[in-house]
Amino acid sequence: MTKARSVRMTAGMVLWLAAAAAATAAGLFAVGAIGTDIFGASAQEPLSQSEVDEQLAESGRQSEPPGSSASAAPTSAPTTSPTSTRTTQPSPTTRTTDPAVPPAKSSVVHSAGGTVLARCAPGGVEVLGATPAQGFQVESDDDGIDDHPKITFVTGEREIEVRLRCTGGKVTHTVEEKN
Repeated sequence: MTKARSVRMTAGMVLWLAAAAAATAAGLFAVGAIGTDIFGASAQEPLSQSEVDEQLAESGRQSEPPGSSASAAPTSAPTTSPTSTRTTQPSPTTRTTDPAVPPAKSSVVHSAGGTVLARCAPGGVEVLGATPAQGFQVESDDDGIDDHPKITFVTGEREIEVRLRCTGGKVTHTVEEKN
């Protein structure tokens, strides 16, 4: 009887050690996976300010209506993306632009709370995007085109308010910090 009990105790210890080793291996794997995506590629390095500005400006160009461009320089041939469609007959909701008026240039506004990309549009300022700085969140009550949009970056008790206007065809801004 003592030998059977000794075998059971030994078997129990071996199983317990195997379970502990498996749990440790699973924990190490999980910790090692932090910072990688689902396919195992390592996480991307943080973007520099110039890379953020470039990506914001590019996203602004992509969100413009067909036929317009973020730069005033003409292109030699029209470019289309695979998902865009062109119609020969303008639909009732299609906006037409005066060819004599160059398309509005996007402006990037930097603040301690984040970055705002906007451009002048008929009727005011169009906010193309707002990216908060680390630790901040974006609050905006303006949708579409507004004559004086306000974007607020918030973290804890700190608020940074960016107000935009279109003056002389260019986006002007004021930044105010509220504590």
